[in-house]
Amino acid sequence: ELLLFHLGTGELFGINVFKVREVMKLPTLTRVPESDSRVLGMANIRGTMVPVIALKRTLGLGEHDVDLSHPECKENGILIITEYNGSLQAFHVAAVDRIIRTSWSQIKTPPPLVRENNKGAVTAVTMLDNGRMILILDVEKLLSDICPRSDEEVYAGLEARPDLKAKTVLFADDSSVARTQIRKALEKMGVAFVQTTTGKEAWDYLVHLAEEAAKEGQPKVTRIQMVLSDIEMPDMDGFTLTRSIRSDPRLAHLPVILHSSLTGSCNQEKGAQVGATDYVTKFDPKQFAEKLTKFII
Repeated sequence: ELLLFHLGTGELFGINVFKVREVMKLPTLTRVPESDSRVLGMANIRGTMVPVIALKRTLGLGEHDVDLSHPECKENGILIITEYNGSLQAFHVAAVDRIIRTSWSQIKTPPPLVRENNKGAVTAVTMLDNGRMILILDVEKLLSDICPRSDEEVYAGLEARPDLKAKTVLFADDSSVARTQIRKALEKMGVAFVQTTTGKEAWDYLVHLAEEAAKEGQPKVTRIQMVLSDIEMPDMDGFTLTRSIRSDPRLAHLPVILHSSLTGSCNQEKGAQVGATDYVTKFDPKQFAEKLTKFII
């Protein structure tokens, strides 16, 4: 399910409902001196301090007319409170449209030129029945740009493992931030990898490996030792990829770790139902290393 919203520019945007905690009118905000210009301030949401991000400004689409000093500033837009990677943040938008239900097979990867021009802000697109396009945002990318973390902080504690030197991991993630994090973590650990951006790309690569193995007289794939997959991806999601791997005898032996910012237990339960070996949240390098070391064959 996607929550659709406007920024007052004519385009229609969407984010996964699973990542939305609530939608509310803009409350009184407290400005934070010398903060990033894309952060409007802090909101007190039932005792929790939540940073409020000016999404229109962040995407380079202009400014909202928000008077933070006005006692009725709550009339100047809507907040979408979201949870990503265990933290809360609010996105200031012009208006919420509706919630739609769709399938991951109907969500497509935008052309490379679009991905390059928007610096990765739009990770996927889908269409309404009337042909109108929905732009699905890569929220991890937006948050990473606003609050970057140094490699020393992110990958602290990761070190090369001689016993993993001959191992290869295939990973799939449509977020450029997540792909960079995974790649650097694997490099720190000395693990070889194959990188893909969607479940469909990963599946096509696995089928190719299976066909190559058959030509060599091997009953199963041996060139990779683990699959690491995001859940939310265009063309083919991580659940479908996992189910496909488990249904193919040439691939069913491979450990499949789901790697996602969706922290709800229901997603972990569904992963187990389709045959996932385990689940790791984005991006916890210590947990990432522990799961990889435990399950890689």
